[in-house]
Amino acid sequence: MKNIFILIIIIFTLNSINAQQQRTIFPQQQIDAFNKTALQKICSGDTAIMRSNGKSSQTSGIAQILKLQRSIQKPLINKLPQLKNTDAYDTLIIVDTLNITGTYTHNGPIIVINGGLLHFSNANATILGDIIVWGPNSRLYADSSYLYIPQQYFYQRSLLVIGGGIVHYHNTILDHSGLSNNLLVANNSYVEMLNVQNNGFTTNSVMNKAQININGTNEAGEYVITDSVQLNFKNASTILLWHQFPAASVINFAFPNGDTVVNYKFNKTLVGVQGVNYNINIDTSINVMWGMMPVTGSNVTISNSKLRSIGLWFTGSDTIAVNGLVNNSHYGNFTASLSDRNLQLINCDVQTWSIYPMGKTHVNLSGCIVGEVGTEQSSNFMGTNFTCDGSGGYMWATDTSIVIAGYSSAVNAVRSQGNGIVLFAYCSLMGGYPSALNSSIIMVIQSIVQQEPQPLDNSCAWYAMIDQPFNTFVDTNAVISGSAWIVKTSSSLLMDFHSYRMYYQKNNAANWTEIPCDSLHAKHNDTLAVWNTNGLVAGQYNVKMDLYDNWGNSAEAIKAVNLMPKILAGIDEQKTAVFNYYPNPVKEELTIETNFNKEQKFEILNLIGQTVYTSFIKNKASINTPTFPGGIYFIKLYSDDKTQIKKFIKQ
Repeated sequence: MKNIFILIIIIFTLNSINAQQQRTIFPQQQIDAFNKTALQKICSGDTAIMRSNGKSSQTSGIAQILKLQRSIQKPLINKLPQLKNTDAYDTLIIVDTLNITGTYTHNGPIIVINGGLLHFSNANATILGDIIVWGPNSRLYADSSYLYIPQQYFYQRSLLVIGGGIVHYHNTILDHSGLSNNLLVANNSYVEMLNVQNNGFTTNSVMNKAQININGTNEAGEYVITDSVQLNFKNASTILLWHQFPAASVINFAFPNGDTVVNYKFNKTLVGVQGVNYNINIDTSINVMWGMMPVTGSNVTISNSKLRSIGLWFTGSDTIAVNGLVNNSHYGNFTASLSDRNLQLINCDVQTWSIYPMGKTHVNLSGCIVGEVGTEQSSNFMGTNFTCDGSGGYMWATDTSIVIAGYSSAVNAVRSQGNGIVLFAYCSLMGGYPSALNSSIIMVIQSIVQQEPQPLDNSCAWYAMIDQPFNTFVDTNAVISGSAWIVKTSSSLLMDFHSYRMYYQKNNAANWTEIPCDSLHAKHNDTLAVWNTNGLVAGQYNVKMDLYDNWGNSAEAIKAVNLMPKILAGIDEQKTAVFNYYPNPVKEELTIETNFNKEQKFEILNLIGQTVYTSFIKNKASINTPTFPGGIYFIKLYSDDKTQIKKFIKQ
C-alpha cells in the first residue's frame, strides 16, 4: 500500500500547487534591473533583435524528462502529508492481472504495481492519463493493439517504467494525438518494442541500469542516456542519441558519417572514451542523429563529425557567461568559451546548440543562435540579443528557476512550468505562443507574439503591451492603446491583477510624468490612456506602463513615441491606404505598388516607431527583408497632403 501512495504522489507532485513559494521567489530585483536596461536601450535606439533562418524540427521534451528523473530519485514518502484530493484522479491500480480486448476507455492514469499485469490484446484502447509500471515483475504488454493516449499540449502524457518494471509493445500503434510525449525507463526496468508505429515524437530518458530494445519502428525518438544503461536499436528510424558526458569524463571521439548506421557501438571499451558506463548498439537503422550533453567538469574533444545537437548542462552554483554559439555552423578548430569545462570541436558541423542551466547556476547568454533554452531546479538564465530558433525545442523554465529574455527572438513556444518564472520582454515570438503550466508564471512585456500568453493548470500570465501610437502630435489628445492585464486560472492560488499606471518622459530626461488613466481595470487590446500633449515640445518621447499585481510585484513596458510638430497634424493617418503590398507575412522580398503620378517618399518603421528603411516610389518598389528582425512593421507612405500607414509581418 505504501508504494501505491508513492506512485499517486508522483502524479500529484508533477502538477502540485505551491503558491506561497511563488511569492517568495518572485524576481522583482532582477526584473527592475532589466527594466532599467530596457529604458537605456530604447533611449539609445539600441533595439536590435537577432533572428535565425533555421527551421524548427521536433520539439524537445528535455524539460519534462529532467523533472521526471528527479521525481523518482527523491524520497517521496516524506511528501505524504502534502497529498490532497487524490480522489480527483480516476486512477486504475493493477496489482494482479487485467486482460483487455476490443474497445476500452479509461479516464485517468493507470498504475501497474506489485507484480501486476496489464495486457492489451487486439485492443482499441483510449487512456486519458499517464501510465506507470512500478516494481519487479510489474508488466504492461500490448500486442496487435491501438493505444490512443490523447494530449491537449505536447508532453502532457508520460510512460514511466521504474524499479524493475517491464513493458512489451508488439505490433502495436502508439498515438499521442500526434504530439510529443515522454518515456522514462529507470532502476533495472526493461522496455521492448517490436514493430511499433509511433504517432508523436517521444523523448526518452534511460537511467539506473535500465534497458531498451527496439526492433522495427517508424520513429524511435530522442534518448537522454546516462548511468549504466543498455540501448539496442535495429530496423529503426529517426533516432537522436544524447550521449551524456558526466563530470570528470574524458572523451576524444568521432561519430560515424551519414545518417544510415549499419553497426554502431559506444561504450567505455572504445579508445578515447573514459568515464561513461552506458552501452549503445545500433544495427541497420536510418535517420540516426548524434547528440551530446557535456556536463560541468567534463573534457570533450569531438572531431570530423556532424552533430545534430549539443546540449550544454550547467551544474553547481557558478555564474557562467556564454557567447559565440551559432546553430548550423562549421567549426574547424573551436574551443568553446566556457570556464567550467573543456569542449573542443575539430572539423565538425553543429546543427543545434541548447542551453540547460541546473542546480543554482546563473548563465548569461548573449550573441548566440541556439535551439533550446531550459532552466530547472533553482538556476537562473539571463539572455540578451540571442535567438532561440526552435531547432532543439523551445524556451522554458521549470521548478523554481527563472528565465529572463530580452531583445531576442524565439520560435516554437515560450513556456513556464512547475513553479518557474519566465520574463519575455522586448522580444519576438514567431510561431507557437507563450504559455504557463502547473503553478508557474509567464510575463510577456512589450513583445511581439502571434497569440497572447495563456495560463493553464494552476498558473498565471502577465501581459503588458503598448501598441500605439508610433507617432503623434503636440497640442493634441493622443490615444495610447494596448493591453494591461494579469490572468490566472480558476484553480490558481497565484497573484491577480491590481492596477496599472501610465507615464511619459522626454527622451533621456530624468523624471516621468503620470498620464491619467482608468488604472484599476485590466485592459485587453483597448485604450490604456489618453495623453494630453498640450505644451510639449516636439521630439522623441518614451511612454511607460507600470503593471502591478495584488501581491505588490510589478513590471514595466516602455515604448518610444515620436512627437511631431502641430503643423503636421493636418496629415490624415486614418484614411485607407491607396497602395497595395504583398506578400504579408513576408520572408524575403516585399513589393509595394501604387498609382501615383510622381515619386513619393515611403518609410518602414519597426514596432517602437523607429525608421529602419527609407526610399521613394512612383509605381512599384521591392524591398529585400532578410536583414529585418522578425516581427511587426509599418509602411508609412507620404502622398501630397496625407500620410498612409499599413502593417505587415516579417517572418
